[in-house]
Amino acid sequence: MFRAIIAAALLTVLFLLFIMPAASAEAAEKNAIPMRGVVEGFYGKPWTQAERLDQFDFYERHGLNTYIYAPKDDLYHREKWREPYPAAAMGKMQELLTAAAKKRLDFVFALSPGLDIRLGGKGGEADIQALLHKFDSLYAMGVRSFAIFFDDIKNKDGAGQAKVLNEVNRRFIKVKSDVKPLLTVPTEYFTADMREAGKLKPYTKAFAEQLDADIIVLYTGPGVVCDGIAAADIAQVNEIYGRKMAVWWNYPVNDYLLPKLALGPITGLDAAAGQAMTGFLMNPMEHAALSKIALATGGAYAADPATYDEESAWRQAIADQYGSLAPAMQVFADHSQRMEKRWAHAGRADAPEMRRHMDNVLANMQAGEDVVFASAVLQVDIAALQKAADDLAVKLPPAVQRECGPQLQLARKLAQADATALAMLQAKANGQTYLYKRFRCELLQQKAALPAEKEVKLSEKTARAFIDEALGK
Repeated sequence: MFRAIIAAALLTVLFLLFIMPAASAEAAEKNAIPMRGVVEGFYGKPWTQAERLDQFDFYERHGLNTYIYAPKDDLYHREKWREPYPAAAMGKMQELLTAAAKKRLDFVFALSPGLDIRLGGKGGEADIQALLHKFDSLYAMGVRSFAIFFDDIKNKDGAGQAKVLNEVNRRFIKVKSDVKPLLTVPTEYFTADMREAGKLKPYTKAFAEQLDADIIVLYTGPGVVCDGIAAADIAQVNEIYGRKMAVWWNYPVNDYLLPKLALGPITGLDAAAGQAMTGFLMNPMEHAALSKIALATGGAYAADPATYDEESAWRQAIADQYGSLAPAMQVFADHSQRMEKRWAHAGRADAPEMRRHMDNVLANMQAGEDVVFASAVLQVDIAALQKAADDLAVKLPPAVQRECGPQLQLARKLAQADATALAMLQAKANGQTYLYKRFRCELLQQKAALPAEKEVKLSEKTARAFIDEALGK
């Protein structure tokens, strides 16, 4: 009897130590988007070697399994794609590949030949040979995943592009038994650009119909930079292409809005959309350190879209990355989430709670009601922003400080101006004319000292907007 009890206990321990974790891991992987990671595909200064290696460590910790090398301003990736990488650059590529393998990270080498590739005739065959030669050089190094991108170019020959991809697929990908499926990005890479007057555009129709079925296609969603992807949108694009699409997600990238940092979570992607995609690849900022906030939340989304909670993932990411500075960083990041341009709309609203408190003060003023309580609540928000900016400016690691220095300085100035604006409104509500005029004069000076929004942006519709709103009262 005693031996039987001991044996049963041992079996229970073995189950808890080995079988149960394996089953949990298998269940978690089943819920995850298969390909999840980062595409270094932004315009601007590419990441340094040290930054990429650091990113690989970060990806491993957050369950990201794919890295696509595709920096737009790497000449040998895009403008000089036919030319071989210099020996020094190949040495660095080898270092990255070795590091990625240790982290169980799929290293995808991409070329963007669309600026000048020839799609037919002898010139077309010569360019296919150039693609194959470039890929062969990376294959010899150990690369086993490849991509050819046709985004952001004028050429709209869908059939010609599909032929190039199919030839590379036939003559390189399929003859190498250990190479993963080819990836591509079409020239019409967002839903709104694929249709016109209810019909597929000629480019998308030709490209989608003639492209080999086993080539993985990336698209960015309804727009280039958009608020989200609904299940219906990706289902529509999956139907157009006859395969599960992969998503190239343009957040936290900020190359179209350099004065602002994208420090919010991945948002707007519902669970059903996640189930309908074969890959989720985030395009980061050139600011490698600050990109990690959003990238960590993207890892949480891709791991299990059905259980993803953007707020808790965002708070957890900041807590993990900033430790004792997390409360200050959360306040600062809260004011730098929304990315808005004429054609770009992504991320959560900046500091929505502070915005509500500001609206309460302004509404009470408008109605002639008491502003004491509303002002006290808002004063707490303003003081928190001031303290966060002060603490981060002194205590942030130098690498992070370099990435957000101008925005931190602006946060401090906005907090000071908002405090003056609130004091001015309180003076007006109390009928203190002299104080009101004094604070108004001070506020106008503080406003004039702010940098132009084309130089640095932060909390445009909250902390910055309140200055003008108060002056208008």
